[in-house]
Amino acid sequence: MRRTARAALLGGGLLLLAACAAPPTRPPKVPSPVPPVETPAPAVATQPPPAPAASAQERSLWGRLRSLFAMQGCDYSPGVQRWAKAYTQSPRGFSASLKTALPFLGLVVDELEQRGLPGEFAMLPYVESTYQPIATRGELPAGMWQLVPVTAREAGLVVRKDYDGRLDALASTHAALDLLADYFREFADWRLADMAFNSGEFRVKKLLAGRDARDLDTNELAQLKFNRITHDHLDRLLALACIVEDPTRFRVTLPEPGPDARLRVTELPAGMDLRLAARLSGVPIDDLKRWNAGYRRNRMADGVPHRLLLPETRVERFLATSQAMPQPLWNDWREERAARTSGIGSWASQLGIPVAVLAAANAIGEDATVLPATRLLLPGHEAEPVDDGAPPARGARTHAVVAGDTLTGIAHRYGIPLRRLQQLNPHAGRTLHLGDKLRLDAG
Repeated sequence: MRRTARAALLGGGLLLLAACAAPPTRPPKVPSPVPPVETPAPAVATQPPPAPAASAQERSLWGRLRSLFAMQGCDYSPGVQRWAKAYTQSPRGFSASLKTALPFLGLVVDELEQRGLPGEFAMLPYVESTYQPIATRGELPAGMWQLVPVTAREAGLVVRKDYDGRLDALASTHAALDLLADYFREFADWRLADMAFNSGEFRVKKLLAGRDARDLDTNELAQLKFNRITHDHLDRLLALACIVEDPTRFRVTLPEPGPDARLRVTELPAGMDLRLAARLSGVPIDDLKRWNAGYRRNRMADGVPHRLLLPETRVERFLATSQAMPQPLWNDWREERAARTSGIGSWASQLGIPVAVLAAANAIGEDATVLPATRLLLPGHEAEPVDDGAPPARGARTHAVVAGDTLTGIAHRYGIPLRRLQQLNPHAGRTLHLGDKLRLDAG
């Protein structure tokens, strides 16, 4: 959705947003520069920043987020109210979608606090992807921030077949927030920063035609000839902030994250097979792959950050078990289906490795019996899948409708003409229903 390169930073300090004709309800905080993603420090789980002394409500994720809000929210435009009602037409479904987003949402709120950026931008990945690390091919946008490859690479992200920084929750968040801060430096208006994120900074420059953005009130901004999707993008962002600001108004209960939804970054001194990491940490492999979606294969690629996002409740276990695992074995594993009944010790002896190592890699006891057809994780290099760059099989893609989805927004997200999406889904009317599956390709 962002087709242009990052704008060059303008000289001087940030202009004050308070000079806008439509002032925010809270003064915006000046974003401070965040260094690019660095080579991870060896073998350590980084702690989240400590919360200041405050009430339990203020210390909650939602309380922290509200304290960062800097735009008008509910009172910005009638479109904001319409979108807030659309998102919450099913309060239970909306709350469930937020619960799924919580692990990544917590990471984004941490980053916004550290940089002093408006809290509304924590809702931007929800607008873009409902916080789903969407994988695509070619020049389509990908990840929870929906960055196109050219923008991602110019923001410092690695985009390869074996690793895609757009799907890396931490790396893509750094890049996206850098972009938003750059846009604010250029346009001095957080509303235009959001619009630039959606349509590109050159489009914003063209429509401003040399005018100072600080002189534009809400009505004048609405008259800028962006397409409807870009205007809706800002309305949707502010609508979500409106709901978070006053959830009872919309009969919504905001889910509170438990310890398993609080992710911590664990830096690794070397790559580790994701299946091994799942077993050492006791995390289901599907969850671990979703939280660490930047790694496109089981084996962590060379030349990219080696780290894991894990629930804080599993980090100590992972650190202890990984330290007992010989590092040369971390990244080279293969799966094999057992053809006989035998003890795990027999397999270890045959492979020439300690039984404790093989048992830990398979999350079983050292005296366990392996039954036929059991899928064992064994040391040894696994053949990588062949990827010839061909598009995915026709008919393979679908989209599950979530709160706030529209046919126009779904078509834009996946780069499909609206008319084509309607042809593929003739049953989809003006009102979409939560959980409906929409076809994105012809069968």
